Amino acid sequence: MITSVDQDLMITPPKTLRSSLSDWLRDTWFSTAVLFLMTATMIALFWFPMRRISTNVEVSYNEGWNAYRAAMVASKIPLYGVRPRGFGTGTAYPPISFHLIGNLGTTNTFVAVGRWVSLISLIATGIFVALIVRRGGGSSHVAVFSFLLYEIGIALLTPDRVGMNDPQLLGEAFSAAGLYFYVRNPQSKRSLCASALLLCLAGFTKHNLIAFPAAIAIDSFLRSRRAFITWAGAMFLSAGLLTAMTLWIDGRYFPLHLMGGGGKRAYSFAMAWSGYHLYAILFQSLLVIATAWIIYKFRSQRVIALAFVLTHVLAFLLAGGFGVGPNIFFNSLAVTVIACGLALSDMHLVVEAWRPAGLDWSATLMCGLFAVSIMAFVPGQLRRDRTKMRVLPAQQEEFTSAVQFMKLHPGPALCESHLLCYEAGKPFEYEPFSVRDQLKTGVLHEGDVLQLLKTHHFQTVQIALRADEGDLKDPELKASLSSDQTQPDTERRFTPTFMKELLEDYQLSKRTSEMAIFCPQ
Repeated sequence: MITSVDQDLMITPPKTLRSSLSDWLRDTWFSTAVLFLMTATMIALFWFPMRRISTNVEVSYNEGWNAYRAAMVASKIPLYGVRPRGFGTGTAYPPISFHLIGNLGTTNTFVAVGRWVSLISLIATGIFVALIVRRGGGSSHVAVFSFLLYEIGIALLTPDRVGMNDPQLLGEAFSAAGLYFYVRNPQSKRSLCASALLLCLAGFTKHNLIAFPAAIAIDSFLRSRRAFITWAGAMFLSAGLLTAMTLWIDGRYFPLHLMGGGGKRAYSFAMAWSGYHLYAILFQSLLVIATAWIIYKFRSQRVIALAFVLTHVLAFLLAGGFGVGPNIFFNSLAVTVIACGLALSDMHLVVEAWRPAGLDWSATLMCGLFAVSIMAFVPGQLRRDRTKMRVLPAQQEEFTSAVQFMKLHPGPALCESHLLCYEAGKPFEYEPFSVRDQLKTGVLHEGDVLQLLKTHHFQTVQIALRADEGDLKDPELKASLSSDQTQPDTERRFTPTFMKELLEDYQLSKRTSEMAIFCPQ
């Protein structure tokens, strides 16, 4: 027989369940709405880069350079088999990304495969950022918020890096994974060894990713000598094995190539400050919150605090190098977002006790931080993407026609667009950026460079045009190309003397809105 008490007990659970569900929906609807808005923003910012992946256009200067290296791997040509020689043709990056792309793609697909790998790596880095926040005590909503904040931040800081054939983001994914496995369990031998291996893979993908290993080394040394010995031993073993494999497979001149052939890179503190200023303006709200949290939590969250300090110091120091771009701040942005996510979690715990009923403080803080920090920059970027989307078909047609023109002219070619020469089947003989840097530091003499033009060694020479030169008539264009480049926004990868010699010994044979191609007179 069922008593009235039993009936009450049977009825109570459904009511409790309905009440709990109602409370959960009431407490999470706002945060869900914020995350939905951020997801829509990320998709909007990623839409154009994803459409561009399969198109035959050059996203950045480095894409063709990376394709040449992947082709060397696919052809079993050692990346560092000979000393760096010639005109900036050394392999100044570590080998992992080139082996990955070289084995995943073919001669015709290296660029597209590299773009997909870069995009997937960007998403993977955001996932590890979210996992670190979650491991540090953040809620699932705050972890997702951190993921979206990092993805949107990268899309605003360097939009061309989203879906670009370049090893930086692959290295970032390895680096973030290494930090996560350390944070996950800094006493576990398995986690320490996994962290060490992943950080070594990051360094053998992009050799400037040293801030996270430095932070972990300091933290593990102060936390536990045994943990430090385990982690450091795994680092030395992993680095030693990777170095041995590189020397065996890719050649014994690996260290010399990585040091730029022994030459120094031109450096400017003004450029360093300019790069940091751009980064700080874009993420100033995040930096304020992260800095305050780091000061407050320095002892209890030491590895994150150390990573925050070291990444920003290193990025500032490296940002002054000739040719260094905003991607030097990717590590800094990742740890800044992690700090902000953990700060939001801590603030949520503080205010949860006295929040008014129905008010989701986490969502309020997330909404405020997103709206105040970077949302103001989104409309402008979407407008620029829409403009690029409209001209993308014309750009692809122009680039294809330029490739065909280069193919019809046999002999060596000098391309400022490496991808143009790569697709035209031209050998890689001259790297304009490295040559300009070597001229600045005195490693090369300009007379040796000019001799290549005087003897008509190159049967075609391609020069990239600035945005303000695309609509100029031929006489006006030649005048602009021969300018003295005294203004910062007029400086090219070729010296004024080189440009004047080019205009004397070569004639303009083809031009598009983005490039001019010269042939011997």
